[in-house]
Amino acid sequence: MHGSERERLARAVVDRAAVLVLYARQWVGDVASAEDVVQQALTALLGENRSPNDPIAWMYRAVRNAAIDQARSDARRRRRERIVAAERGAWFDAGHDVAIDARTAEVALQRLSPEHREIVVLRVWGELGFTQIASLVGLSVSTVYGRYTAALAELRAALEKPCVNQKTT
Repeated sequence: MHGSERERLARAVVDRAAVLVLYARQWVGDVASAEDVVQQALTALLGENRSPNDPIAWMYRAVRNAAIDQARSDARRRRRERIVAAERGAWFDAGHDVAIDARTAEVALQRLSPEHREIVVLRVWGELGFTQIASLVGLSVSTVYGRYTAALAELRAALEKPCVNQKTT
């Protein structure tokens, strides 16, 4: 593909980017994922050596295929997470005979910083040791351990707080 063809494709990409993101959202759901899918698909188009016969149709087809692949991948990941969570059972033992609502625990986990949440997920559900996690995230073992214990403290505090907005029956 020579310069003028590449420029023409780049203009077509820019002109249709918002519509392609909207198009991708029907499969992946959220804007950020749709933008990632569009970027991935269109980067592949612009990187090809030759121009497709119908670049507009190619863009939509590439975005569609990438979005469907991403949706399938996300569904498999969610299914694996549910299976692991079900097999894992109670992961948080506060030392009480208190049942923890799964949704409340999930919300509390989502409120952790991304760094803390990653370490908790790797340790609890991934069943990795602190040395493995340290190697994976590029931190020292002591830093990983410190973040893990801090995250568990945050989770305990969040789960022990009475829910103000919770309805009682």
